[in-house]
Amino acid sequence: MSAAGDLASRVAALLAHPGVEARPAPPDAGAWPHGLAEPLDVAALYAATDGLALPDGTRILPLGELARATAWLTEERSLDWARDLLVIGEREDLVIVLDLDAAGARAGGGVLEAPTDGLASFQRVARSAVGYLERRLGVAGAEPAAPEVRAREAAARRDLPALVEVLAEAMYPGAERQIAHAALTLGALLSERGDEAALDAFARSVAARIAAAPRGAGAPERLAAWRACEIAAREAGAEAIAAACAARGRGGA
Repeated sequence: MSAAGDLASRVAALLAHPGVEARPAPPDAGAWPHGLAEPLDVAALYAATDGLALPDGTRILPLGELARATAWLTEERSLDWARDLLVIGEREDLVIVLDLDAAGARAGGGVLEAPTDGLASFQRVARSAVGYLERRLGVAGAEPAAPEVRAREAAARRDLPALVEVLAEAMYPGAERQIAHAALTLGALLSERGDEAALDAFARSVAARIAAAPRGAGAPERLAAWRACEIAAREAGAEAIAAACAARGRGGA
């Protein structure tokens, strides 16, 4: 099956899901916002429905409302958003944003969620709009979540192979805290094996924490981060790795 045919089938399955309320796509539904490339999955979605609502309250806007909703929100809240960020929906106190990442500067973009009281703080949750809807509905075999979500889930499971895999992927800007926690967990799991690769994982955790720290707080954050790594290694029974973490925290090699 072609990519377009596969997307059409996935969209049809979404619209047939119990509780989904879809609007037929009228001939005058409106045009995709001028100057922005329309992703294939979004085109397939709007070819089948002009907006929809899920049982959990998620609402995807009609095509003709996307540009207006984005312009209104950015002007009303004085938001300095990139031009290729587009409001596509909402749920309770969240705004759903599609990042087209036209310049390839934000890890490929995807679907973001932002609280209405923190619209400069995005969390990427899916790579595509159809994938986002599949996960909201709990569709079997849904497209994998964004790396940031999978990193959090893998850390909670203490799943070493999954952590190695997901930490090799490009992460969305602002995900430093998730990266730090996932890398710390990976370091702890490797420490349990006595694997010195734990130090590389711990170093990534430290770097992510420093990147997330407020301006001027890098030095104390670095010290605290290496201390957390030292504790994790010691709890894993890896005294040599813990000692190496302590030395790095003091500024050693």
